[in-house]
Amino acid sequence: MKTLILATFLFFSHLVNAQDIIIIVNEKNPLSEITPVKLAHYYFKENRQWPGGMPVRFFDQKDETEARRIFLEKILKKTSREVELFWIGQKLYTGNRAPLQLGSDSMMATMVARFPGAVGYVSAAFTGAPGVKKIELDKE
Repeated sequence: MKTLILATFLFFSHLVNAQDIIIIVNEKNPLSEITPVKLAHYYFKENRQWPGGMPVRFFDQKDETEARRIFLEKILKKTSREVELFWIGQKLYTGNRAPLQLGSDSMMATMVARFPGAVGYVSAAFTGAPGVKKIELDKE
């Protein structure tokens, strides 16, 4: 019985931790919060400028990362294949390319810090980095 309770606790505590991602922007970005819908609009290049006119540069994580799985499921509400097909179509018909994919939270922080209009997401374990700030994900 104790083993079952412990296993259940470990399973659910993993799920709670795995559900969180952190949205980061360049420290020069004045935003402090963003809705999932607005974030998706920036990701899909439906909106290309931040309030105030600064161009948006979105960075993505690689497919095999847990952060990307959470981002696709919770923010975009799409599968990896759906997103891949969207960007193939965009490249063919509009010339738009998918956001650059990075393989780690540290690479994400480095790239977001480098570009004033940059935005990306990292795992819940991210503790911060120079040149970036966390923004709240507003529930709308």
